[in-house]
Amino acid sequence: MQPSPKNRAVIAAAGSRKTQYVIDEALGAQPEQRILISTYTRENCEQISRRLHRANGGLPPNVQVVSWFGLLMNQAARPYQSAVAGRIDYGRSLNFKPNPNQYARKDRPLSYYFDKSSNFYRNVLADFVVEADRRTRGRVIRRLERLYDAVYIDELQDLAGSDLHFLDLLFASKIPVTVVGDPRQSTYLTNNSNTNKKYRRGGIVDWLTERAGAKVCTIEERTESWRCNQAICDWADGLYPDLPRTISKNHTRTGHDDVVYLAHEDVPLYVEKFQPTVLRWNRSGNTLGLTAMNIGVSKGSTFDRVLIFPTQSIVRYLVSMDLDKLAARPHLYVAVTRAKHSVAFVVDRKYANYAPLAIAGTD
Repeated sequence: MQPSPKNRAVIAAAGSRKTQYVIDEALGAQPEQRILISTYTRENCEQISRRLHRANGGLPPNVQVVSWFGLLMNQAARPYQSAVAGRIDYGRSLNFKPNPNQYARKDRPLSYYFDKSSNFYRNVLADFVVEADRRTRGRVIRRLERLYDAVYIDELQDLAGSDLHFLDLLFASKIPVTVVGDPRQSTYLTNNSNTNKKYRRGGIVDWLTERAGAKVCTIEERTESWRCNQAICDWADGLYPDLPRTISKNHTRTGHDDVVYLAHEDVPLYVEKFQPTVLRWNRSGNTLGLTAMNIGVSKGSTFDRVLIFPTQSIVRYLVSMDLDKLAARPHLYVAVTRAKHSVAFVVDRKYANYAPLAIAGTD
């Protein structure tokens, strides 16, 4: 790969407006520039589209928002599938399960890349794209160069496996590529392939650092949060002590601006007074009858206050503050950093540090 300052990587803390940065860049482009924005989850694609629509009065005709797998399948794999598969009637859809044939070989592409219904296996879709580009001597990437003048990839930390090999190809192309993400928010992975395993989740920073060292891209760190107050930033930073500290730009004071532990018995009074958004791990969690949102779905959202019903792993961390006792650090970071003003964890009375009298506002 040739050194290319056209490629940029933005590593940003929660609330640093990284997705807004992508939206602003797209809206600021010249009308004749063809812009692609891609991200892994459907929820984030829809959120970006809504924000573009709201800011522009409609989706700009020169901006296309597609999911990561939509990009890989429709714009890269399918047009050149015959180069690898030897036929054009495969790649109908995506099978999210791993290939059950652990002895499948790449030199037998129909059993390696596809299931019996001719669907791509998720884990090897990006590998298929890279192989197709190799066999066609770069036609996959040249096609993308004809389609787009700039590419933006949001939630970079979600990419895994051969996705990074495909990203290398994009970095080496003529297209200016901008990637944005937060290694602390890696609640999803596009696949669970062992390829590039060391770069999963937080390891994506090492992958970027290597490319910055080779002058393939530049790295910009954004450590300011416009969402969370400093108390929330400090608490969330404790989950990732090796990463840069976050500076809050939210200086609003409401009288309840902290991270607290709340007893189950005090939840009704707390909810009545503060009207927080309730977060849970999944639908099986007991939220005392309160309407709740799954933590994973909440990523990208902003709320005034959140009330979290923690898992046992999170409770063990709350009590000990020992990161070794925490099983899902990114999910906890996402949950806490959705809030602007306050975060409350629901715990047993013996662990609570927020008194009912404080909630009632009496002495």
